[in-house]
Amino acid sequence: MSESMTKGSGVAQGATLSDSAIGCVYRSDDALDAATEQLLGLGLTADTLHVGASDVGRAQTVALRTGIRADVEPEDPLRALVDVATEGTARAAVDRAGVAGAIIGAVAGLGLSFTKVGSAIPVMHGALVVANMGLYFVLGAIVGSVLGAALTPQPSTHVGFRLIDGMQEGNYALIVVAPRERHDELQAVLEAAGGTGITRV
Repeated sequence: MSESMTKGSGVAQGATLSDSAIGCVYRSDDALDAATEQLLGLGLTADTLHVGASDVGRAQTVALRTGIRADVEPEDPLRALVDVATEGTARAAVDRAGVAGAIIGAVAGLGLSFTKVGSAIPVMHGALVVANMGLYFVLGAIVGSVLGAALTPQPSTHVGFRLIDGMQEGNYALIVVAPRERHDELQAVLEAAGGTGITRV
């Protein structure tokens, strides 16, 4: 049994996540085979090409036929190949940013309570500190969460949504692990062979 077949739908043992990749969707075996042949003709090695399908058996058949890897996961095609955040790590980063923002906001509210700015809240003087801390706690949590979402790497499922949709529609996803400086060249080849839903990471 070939190495590609044994890897099937799992993560390659000892695999190192890449910094970048480009992928697309193919509707037919002929188009996928043509793209694979052209990519290999550019000097890429078979272990840099990864195929997936909602029916894992179809992807394994392609791997046996072409020598490329059938290790693209239909639910999260980039997770095992490219160094991007997973859904869980992205959500955790947003949560951490929200908590940090809330704490900073509460401290700022405490400090502002003793300034003219802090006295602008229409509450009883004895409740001014609590009111300011509560207000800026909430504002800090909101701002922290928004910044956390903006600055955290996108989850792999968001980045690869075109590939996921394509496999759910019964097509193949082909992902090429390659340096970013080659993406323009590779995109031209992928599209010329009929690839759609180009995804660059």
